[in-house]
Amino acid sequence: MIKILFILLFLSLYSCDYKRDAIGGNDDIVVLAAKEDRQRVQELLSIVFNDTLKTPSPETFYNIKFAEPESFNALKTQTNLVIASIGDYDLNPGTKLVKGLLGNKKYNDTLISNPVVLSKNQFAKNQLFMIISGKDAEQIKLYFENNGEYIKKMFDDNFFSKQAQYFLENERQEDIELALESDYNWTMKIPWGWEVIRNDSESSFFWIGQELPFRWISVQWRNGNFFSYEDALDYIQTFPQENFKNVRYNLDYVDIEFIDFADDAAYRIYGLWEATEDAKGGPFEGYLFYDYDNDRTFYVSFQVFNPGGKKAFYMRQMEMIAKTVTIKK
Repeated sequence: MIKILFILLFLSLYSCDYKRDAIGGNDDIVVLAAKEDRQRVQELLSIVFNDTLKTPSPETFYNIKFAEPESFNALKTQTNLVIASIGDYDLNPGTKLVKGLLGNKKYNDTLISNPVVLSKNQFAKNQLFMIISGKDAEQIKLYFENNGEYIKKMFDDNFFSKQAQYFLENERQEDIELALESDYNWTMKIPWGWEVIRNDSESSFFWIGQELPFRWISVQWRNGNFFSYEDALDYIQTFPQENFKNVRYNLDYVDIEFIDFADDAAYRIYGLWEATEDAKGGPFEGYLFYDYDNDRTFYVSFQVFNPGGKKAFYMRQMEMIAKTVTIKK
């Protein structure tokens, strides 16, 4: 059983409702640590935050940003806040901060058994707060190796929750959503600002996009069961050329895996797309699944073009939209 210590570090006179919303990038992790600890802390955090987006230059999903422990008051309302200290050294400003926040008893507990403390909404709403404090780097390393997947899920859940509040739970284009359900017996959440590029009932293809950076989300469906690994391979070969004309998937950078999607099974197809006529490209991802009730096969895909800029953040946003596809039974 995973042992993660969740504690409320302070008894507050006010409920979470009276706290301001956390600030800072949802994909930023601000780490307060002494300079002498930062390299080891970076190495330890890479055990947990080790996944990357497949691009020609692999991109991490979270940005680790270090700051001085003395900046705690100015940064304590960041969305993802980590305070890290390695070893029991009174002169280390990170250790001083951890001791001050935890108190002697809980601080000693971190040195003995639980080097990680997690807390939600500690100093702001929708905040995830983590303390890393161990007797040495090896103790923390072992803990992360055993519990890193769960810790990563906590940060992912916080990311998706905040993003959903921002662009899926507020203003949406409900007129388009209702039209999709009426016309095609399926729908999806469409945030404000996304434009319909193509809505073709004859080819059963729906395509929306947004600029700055350029992002596309498309849904294709067809009658019959085309849900197999061989069908997934066929989509890799034919789908982009048939629907985007001068776009293809780079066969050297494409993978397929079997996953759960919207409470059903799906093939996740992901990798790199590229233009056939000029030097353009970027990451893409798609989900191939079968609608048993209506005997239809769906392929929901998305991609981004943002040369020189971040892509992982926008891919995760589009993943959220893609996973709202709902089929009327």
